[in-house]
Amino acid sequence: MAEANEKQAILIAEDEEINRTILREMLKDNYRILEAENGNQAIFYIQAEEENIALIILDIHMPKLDGFGVMDYLVENNLTEKIPVMITTVDRSSNVLISGKKNKVADIVYKPFRASDIRKRVDTLIELCRYEQSLDQIIREKSKLLTSQYNTLRKAKAFIKPRWDESVRKLMTELLPDHAKHAKRVKAYTYALSSALAKNCPRYGLTENSCKIIADASTIHDLGIVIIPDEVFAPHNATAHRGLMQIRKRPVAAAELINIMFANQSNQTERKYAYEICKYMYEQYDGKGYPEGLQGNEIPISAQIVALCHRYDELRFPSEGTEEPHKHVMKVITEADFRSYNPDILDTFEAISDTIEELSKAD
Repeated sequence: MAEANEKQAILIAEDEEINRTILREMLKDNYRILEAENGNQAIFYIQAEEENIALIILDIHMPKLDGFGVMDYLVENNLTEKIPVMITTVDRSSNVLISGKKNKVADIVYKPFRASDIRKRVDTLIELCRYEQSLDQIIREKSKLLTSQYNTLRKAKAFIKPRWDESVRKLMTELLPDHAKHAKRVKAYTYALSSALAKNCPRYGLTENSCKIIADASTIHDLGIVIIPDEVFAPHNATAHRGLMQIRKRPVAAAELINIMFANQSNQTERKYAYEICKYMYEQYDGKGYPEGLQGNEIPISAQIVALCHRYDELRFPSEGTEEPHKHVMKVITEADFRSYNPDILDTFEAISDTIEELSKAD
């Protein structure tokens, strides 16, 4: 395996020398380049440097053994998850797309290609592969860093012990400054919704204290972004599916990180709600969510509440400086998204719609 300070290797399998040269010149500053002019040479390099190859750029049409043959070899030897493959081709037929999907190809780039586009896609794919193979290690590294930051914040005032929610808020503001306003609004919605639900539907067992703690814990609902950032999901290119699969790991990664960070803290009720929110807020009432496909009230009530509040704010403020009308957002949620939510929670959310709108306008 390559040493930590050694460049990762990229195998360029391309029969035309001019194309190999173009790709080599694009990538040589950041990667060690291996070159093959046919499929047989490509397989030789794969066998010799399997542990070191971070990506294969594979032409479909090559002599002796074509790109499809190389992909067959990767599939037969269970290497498709370990080594991502980027196909380069002039062939825009559906056969290439179908075969690429069947063989779990990570990306397809059509010739002639642009240097900036290739570089960006290569970097993205290699970063994605790192998340796929090293998520446990990434969580451990993040947990050490974030636990240290959290403890530093708690000790910052020698004579005044800060509240749990204040320490968490400061930590999340430092980690995700662009999400600070979103987190503040979601916390306000969460308290309003959980308090109303406690009055309207006492069977859920919510109390004034639990409503406050759930609202406090909602501040940490975006923790998964710290572990697996948005950059791994590029919705406008062929890496989108692979990136989306990594983003869907956020809930489990965030929940594990919470357990590590707060393992030795006194705020175990807060930890419990934070864990539930981070792990289960992307589940859906109809069972079509993730990570576990829970259905109905299998989903913790804290996660159900925060999920709706997060979705509302996500639709209300799709990006910084942009705003959608409250009535339009409510219509989307109640008419298009309604299957995703507990009817009791959705009815209560509608009942306090005016309150939610006012809270969304607060600074």
